[in-house]
Amino acid sequence: MSDMFDAARRNAREPVGNAVVKALRGRGFDAVYAASKEKALGLILEMIPKGAGVGIPGTVTVRELGAIEALESRGCTIYQHWGPLTQEARLQARMNENAADFFLTSANALTQDGEIISIDADGNRVGAMAWGQGVLIFVIGINKLASTLEEGIRRARAASIPNALRLGNTPPCAQAGRCVDCRGASRLCRATLILEAPTHGRETHVILVGTELGY
Repeated sequence: MSDMFDAARRNAREPVGNAVVKALRGRGFDAVYAASKEKALGLILEMIPKGAGVGIPGTVTVRELGAIEALESRGCTIYQHWGPLTQEARLQARMNENAADFFLTSANALTQDGEIISIDADGNRVGAMAWGQGVLIFVIGINKLASTLEEGIRRARAASIPNALRLGNTPPCAQAGRCVDCRGASRLCRATLILEAPTHGRETHVILVGTELGY
């Protein structure tokens, strides 16, 4: 019975996903819809050649796909600041991420009109999205879709709550369970990027996945 329901969900999501992909392409993004996590991972491995350097910031989505292990098994060098590092090592890792051949990431929200919204505390991720050196690849779960830009920004801010809990931070939103637009030192929503189109000269891919991924 559960297989039947899963198939119904997939069938319902596909026309929505295809419509968003069409909107993304209309903005100049190289976009594709993947019905499953397995299909999305296969597309990533098609885009990134063996032995390439890949920068992966603090994205839960990419890690849920098992992309790091799959890329490492193909001889790729992974640059990431995930995990316990000294402040100096973390800074260097972020610089390496941004300078890699490929920057593999997700976003906090995607509008049905094809606008990609991301929010950072330190700006390394949105900085790389806007002006990194390598090919930019977004992998975005369909759960991150928003009807409007305003709704997308609200969704992106709400994603800071589980991220804060994952990192062991306690901004007011994590305590209240909702965005409270805080002003204190523990605030995570500090730099917001809205990509309305790929930045000039940047090869930018978007894989929209027809399942829930990330926050």
